Amino acid sequence: MLNNLILNILNSKFKKFLVYLMTAVLFFGSVYMIPLELVKAKMLPGKDSDSFSLYVDLPTNSNRFKTKEVSSCIANYLLDETAVETVSVFLGEGQPLDFAGMVKGSALKSSANQAEIMVNIKKAKHRDERSYNMIHRIRPLIKQKCSKHNATIKFIELPSGPPTLADIVAEVTGGDSFESQRKLAYKIAKILKKQKTLVDVDVVADETTFKYSIILNKNKILQSGISFEQIKKMLYVAFEGSDIGVINEGDAENQIKLFLRLDDKRLLNKGDEEDIKNKLFALKLMNPMGLMIPMSNFVKIKKVKQAPTIHSKNLKKIVNVLATTDDDSQIYPLLDAREDMIKELADDYIVTKTTMLNLGFEDKKTGEQFDMVWDGELKVTIDTFIELGVAFIGALVLIFFLMVVYYKNFALAGAIVMASFLSLIGVIVGHYVMDQITADRFYLTATSLIGFIGLIGINSRNSLLIVDFAKQLIKNDKLQVNEAIAKATATRAKPILLTVLAIVFASSLLASDAVFGGLGVALIGGTIFAYLVSLFFVPLSIQNSLIKGESDFKDFK
Repeated sequence: MLNNLILNILNSKFKKFLVYLMTAVLFFGSVYMIPLELVKAKMLPGKDSDSFSLYVDLPTNSNRFKTKEVSSCIANYLLDETAVETVSVFLGEGQPLDFAGMVKGSALKSSANQAEIMVNIKKAKHRDERSYNMIHRIRPLIKQKCSKHNATIKFIELPSGPPTLADIVAEVTGGDSFESQRKLAYKIAKILKKQKTLVDVDVVADETTFKYSIILNKNKILQSGISFEQIKKMLYVAFEGSDIGVINEGDAENQIKLFLRLDDKRLLNKGDEEDIKNKLFALKLMNPMGLMIPMSNFVKIKKVKQAPTIHSKNLKKIVNVLATTDDDSQIYPLLDAREDMIKELADDYIVTKTTMLNLGFEDKKTGEQFDMVWDGELKVTIDTFIELGVAFIGALVLIFFLMVVYYKNFALAGAIVMASFLSLIGVIVGHYVMDQITADRFYLTATSLIGFIGLIGINSRNSLLIVDFAKQLIKNDKLQVNEAIAKATATRAKPILLTVLAIVFASSLLASDAVFGGLGVALIGGTIFAYLVSLFFVPLSIQNSLIKGESDFKDFK
């Protein structure tokens, strides 16, 4: 039956045209599913982990009482979640270093306005919700309830691939000053916040703040008879604290240090210069004559602008704008944000498109030049897809020349390579089907492209079986080209099908995996469609080459 069907198609120009037309429609239709966002591309999907973290950042001049208030609010909310087992809060420091924290600078945190929260949740088999779905659910609730004192709350998940600073990082360089650089960064952050699927947007730059410097009056100190060392120690105890001794406890393994510092609420609360002077007046020192002299007599309070923390990369000063995608790929909100930047910032800057998706800015008033370069997981995604694309093209070229050497025929080699390339239809359609039947978004990932590259060899083998058998039938059994192709296809259909089923059953074990699911679906969908290509497209594509080869052989005889 299959033999007759293929022979009828080969003998009819109209039916051959229909097969070519259907193949073209399927190919361009499947490829068009990507820009239509029916199938979305992403480096790697989310990882279902047993823990995640939250980073809390308050404005630069905030004290740790405010930081503790925000962190306690978050911790109390998390403890109400049934899946949460333990919550650890680290005020003014980073949590124990993990995979993500190595890149995000967790170990470098030491400011009172920063905190990290480590959350341990139940094992996957003891909960119904995956960790990234849980984060997607509780993120807006926590931010609505606990975003006090202009706090920035960021959810940090353990990555399934290489760790990056954030999903999307906009690196702003150039300009004549830190302030102008930061100004542009805040405008970019404002546009990123408008994207529905971008969350945890943050600008890694200190705000302009002021501090009070304490300047010692050496003349008054000498006149009082109090030593400089005594005054310095008192100020240090008042503001920083100091170890003054140890005690021994029977239940303690080591000696317990005694740490002395004046009440934080007396000295570290926000206040003006006069308020600080009044607080210093309450600190009194005794001179050699037994007189108690206020500390305010010996010091002068000066309000100065605090120098911001400067970050650099490749010897260039940089301000990073961070954003995280919420249940979406990075490229799609970025493309929308990039178009908004070009439109909305055109009033203040001359915006130019530079390399890839990057932008250049020139301030119309000051003439300052800025560059904005995209980095983060987005950069890793683009680089990975480009590299895998080059590897795929390289594999096609190598197979093409190998077929040319083997068959001594460019057209036949091209037909085999084209048939292998058409398995892309099955890869994309397979991802669309999985996206419809699974609860989570099923992305076209880097592992999907690896599976697609692996399909080239499998599909080329299917075509080789048909071509070699057809040539054998023409040479040994003296069959006509069309008859030989139809018989070869029908005969080889069963062993090819067995190979397809073996690959499908083996790959089905990977299809449900969070990271390697793309590889499994690519092998399943691509192999199934490659089988259909072997039955209908390959016979048509090799027909003219075999007819020409047969006529050349007769002329040679």
